[in-house]
Amino acid sequence: MDRKSGFNHQEVIKNIGVESILASLLVFLLTVSATCVGGWRLYSSTKESIELKGRVNVVESAKELDNYILVRKSTVMLAAYVVDEMIRDGKDNQEILDYLTAQSTSIKKAIDEDYTGLYGWIKGEYCDGVGWVPDADYRPTERPWYQETMADKSEITFVTPYLDDQTGGIITTLARRLSDGESVVALDVPLTWIQAITERITQQNPGSCGIVLDKSGKVIAHSDEAELGKNYREEKNTLGAALAKRLYNGSENLFELNFRGQKYIVFVEQIEGGWQAVSLIDTDAFYGPLRLILLLAVLLAVLEAAVFLAILYNQSEKNLAIASAREAQLVNRAKTTFLSNMSHEIRTPMNAIIGLNSLTLRDESLSPHTRENLQKIGASASHLMTLINDILDMSRIESGRMELKEERFSLTEVLEQVSIIINGQCDDKGLLFRSGSVGPLEEFYLGDDLKLKQVLINILGNAVKFTNPPGEVSFTVEQSPVSEDCARLRFTMADTGIGMDAAFLPKLFESFTQEDGSTTNEYGGSGLGMAITKSIVDMMGGEIEVQSEKGVGSTFVVTVPLKRAPGEQTLTAGEDAQPSEEPVSLVGRHILIAEDQEMNAEILSEILELEDMTSEWAQNGRQAVELFEQSEAGHFDAILMDMRMPVMDGLAASRAIRGLSRPDAAKIPIIALTANAFEEDVNACLQAGMNAHLSKPVDIDLLKDTLVSILCAHS
Repeated sequence: MDRKSGFNHQEVIKNIGVESILASLLVFLLTVSATCVGGWRLYSSTKESIELKGRVNVVESAKELDNYILVRKSTVMLAAYVVDEMIRDGKDNQEILDYLTAQSTSIKKAIDEDYTGLYGWIKGEYCDGVGWVPDADYRPTERPWYQETMADKSEITFVTPYLDDQTGGIITTLARRLSDGESVVALDVPLTWIQAITERITQQNPGSCGIVLDKSGKVIAHSDEAELGKNYREEKNTLGAALAKRLYNGSENLFELNFRGQKYIVFVEQIEGGWQAVSLIDTDAFYGPLRLILLLAVLLAVLEAAVFLAILYNQSEKNLAIASAREAQLVNRAKTTFLSNMSHEIRTPMNAIIGLNSLTLRDESLSPHTRENLQKIGASASHLMTLINDILDMSRIESGRMELKEERFSLTEVLEQVSIIINGQCDDKGLLFRSGSVGPLEEFYLGDDLKLKQVLINILGNAVKFTNPPGEVSFTVEQSPVSEDCARLRFTMADTGIGMDAAFLPKLFESFTQEDGSTTNEYGGSGLGMAITKSIVDMMGGEIEVQSEKGVGSTFVVTVPLKRAPGEQTLTAGEDAQPSEEPVSLVGRHILIAEDQEMNAEILSEILELEDMTSEWAQNGRQAVELFEQSEAGHFDAILMDMRMPVMDGLAASRAIRGLSRPDAAKIPIIALTANAFEEDVNACLQAGMNAHLSKPVDIDLLKDTLVSILCAHS
């Protein structure tokens, strides 16, 4: 090439300058490097997201299947226990059949309409709770459900799936052998429902494969219905066989499986009966496109250079922020729904446990040992409810859904209520309780008195818990004016308990922390109480300080700003009527109970009967409205209204009653008695026209006090 007309790199370098070329080259290399790193991070994060979805998929599947099976397992165990007792008591088979029939009908309503009913081989006879009469050649003792149960030593036998003579479908059976050695109580579980669970959850993670295997390796459920009924442990040279080999020769819950050059990620969860829920992910289907995206990102970085990559990076960051915001909204919405459902589902059975326990304790014929056991059950149930409330409170705080009210309240009443509770706890434990105030205090303030009481009771309750007799707990309050409209209240709570090391104090308000793990067994607690307390104080704009010395005691000082309530005391709704001079009696009162759970309605009815009251039961909101509308004015003295009911819920029923054109419709007391216990539930009840809200489990004394208070205001 001619030197005059050809490219002379030395001239180029000279004209542009070495520094500029090096700077441009550095920018280009940095841009390419950034693109590669960003692409790899996208690849890695997407891979982690896919694996997380796989884990969530199998955990959700296992959880839902476990719940489905556990309800039926509990049903079989309870029925077997009762039948066993009936056999020991010499009951004949007709009485046992009547029990199985009644139990089958009751549980069919409570669980689902596809419930097949209880049956069994009882003292040499076949008994069926839904009245199915088998053919003449049907031999119960030759059926798989009977033979496998007799050969099994487990608490509950999970029978190998088989063809059911009654329905013609593939089912499994949960069965329990009775103590006479020959009788069996059983319950069929249709596999179609388990298949539906597996397909639905698998659809939430496209590209994955959901499988449920029984303990023998048979496919009970599969997102590909063609695989149903196969036994992977008996197959050879198939993906199912390779999967079974890993599953039944180890205890891994996450592993990679290579089969014929294809790689799979396998997630496993153990469920009831030795069954296994499996989520299988084809790595090529998921990761192939990701690798191509990574390669294209590098090529585009080389071709388009720094400007294009800067735009791409900025747009990526913007999209990531939008996606993160949307995801956070969805997570918060799902978390709120989950918490509401969990609160309702937990409180409903707890209402039955605590209610029945309280009613049983009123039986004066109980032996001392039985009474002591029942008291322990009651204490444990109450402790469980405390833990549940702490967890729900903490979750609402973390999700930002806990709000503070600003309402006029009496400080005197707050202090009296706190002192009554803590003084009672101190008396029970043999401690000395001192309380008082320093200097003048206002009578009324604006704020959230319930949250303030929760803070004070949490701290003072801990003081009682961690102080041994003969010890002392003290509680004082004083006011420091800040402005004409605002004051700062300083609450000082001290004890002579076990105290804490100074090194632990910075961790005191963290969730799930306790200084010494052994104190959990001795004193109990969730480790959330102080974290909740600190969060509430922070929301109030206050401060909390603590001083403690091991073996000497602790002192907590809570300072919160509160607005002074302006003007004179004003009456709230319902206070304009003067209460009667004579105390209101509950004797002879007639109450309408709106409750869809029969057991809860029976418990409420018994509680009311103990106070010489009568009641009528409506199984849903529509029925409650009809019973009230068809009754004479004044027939009912009050209504106890559940919120969640079929046909018509409690809110709609309350609005319908208030809208009736009869004189007592607007003033009859309606009290929400529900497992929906969040603040928004309370507000919804009041907005629907109810007079008060009580959460389940039912506090008998609080229910009586509320009835007396409301009936007094309306007398």
